[in-house]
Amino acid sequence: MNEQSIVPVESEDFDRAYSFPITAWGDFRIPSELKELVQKNNAHKALELGCGLGRFSRYLAKQGLAVTAVDFSPVAIAKARKKAENGRSKPDFITANVTNLGVIKDSFDVSFDVGCFHCLHETARYKYASEVCRLLKPGGIHLIWALDAAPGGIEMTPAVISETFKAGFQLQDSSASRRRIAKSHWYWLARK
Repeated sequence: MNEQSIVPVESEDFDRAYSFPITAWGDFRIPSELKELVQKNNAHKALELGCGLGRFSRYLAKQGLAVTAVDFSPVAIAKARKKAENGRSKPDFITANVTNLGVIKDSFDVSFDVGCFHCLHETARYKYASEVCRLLKPGGIHLIWALDAAPGGIEMTPAVISETFKAGFQLQDSSASRRRIAKSHWYWLARK
């Protein structure tokens, strides 16, 4: 972990953070933006990147979607699977890095990321965008929530998002947010 930051960066950092009963970035509500993503796009298959403990994926599975959820923390994935044990519809939880998702061969109607993308360095962001492009069906929507001031010190703006995803996506919309009391944005990207 970067000594100047208390924000986890590496898989092992996240493993340590997820080993505690509560994480500082735990989510207790399902964002309305995520609910709308699924409703407006008549989605049947969804991909979550950086799923953590899988709360959002479990919610979507309960709504009847086939969900694949990815995180590079084995501790987070183990806890996510444990939390989903008693559900009828269970997401497929996979331990993988969002910049290299070769283990996933499926294609998805929608994909989303609530707090992962802004943790990536520049090269990793382009690899992430390429992987999302490969996995999302043409016309599909990728939804991102990102802090305006990313933990790595990079400013996240609509221009940065648009530039990073320009090879395979069109930035449809962005909306300022105060999620987790932090200046942030939601971004809707349409797969070309």
